[in-house]
Amino acid sequence: MVIVVVVVGAAFVLTNGFNPKRGNSAESLIPALSYYSLPGEQYNSITFIISTSCVVNGTFTNTLGIVVYVLTPPELAALNHNGVVGQYAWSSGRIANLSVYRLDVTILPGQWALVFYNPNLINTTVVGFYTAVTLDPV
Repeated sequence: MVIVVVVVGAAFVLTNGFNPKRGNSAESLIPALSYYSLPGEQYNSITFIISTSCVVNGTFTNTLGIVVYVLTPPELAALNHNGVVGQYAWSSGRIANLSVYRLDVTILPGQWALVFYNPNLINTTVVGFYTAVTLDPV
């Protein structure tokens, strides 16, 4: 029962609860020990604004292999319109099933979207965060 509540709560936060952020201090985008399910060919995105260069940090695992992207607003708009990532500022490439992945991506000031995409045609994957995903000033 507790796991179901955590999954539903985390999915709500990722799809509806994040507002663009501003500032230079470390900020948590996704809390540690969060889990959420991501249906086949679907994605969740977190948008934020930074005023200085930052590093996106965090450690997570997934059950079926996902791709993480850092997108600009026009790239995210194209994904929202087409359902496919055409261009991107950064990509993790396909992350292996059941592996632990550490985000460590430097981004410049501006508006960005951190996107978790499930390229599996049908199957839902579960993404679990060992550490918080944070924006840390460079």
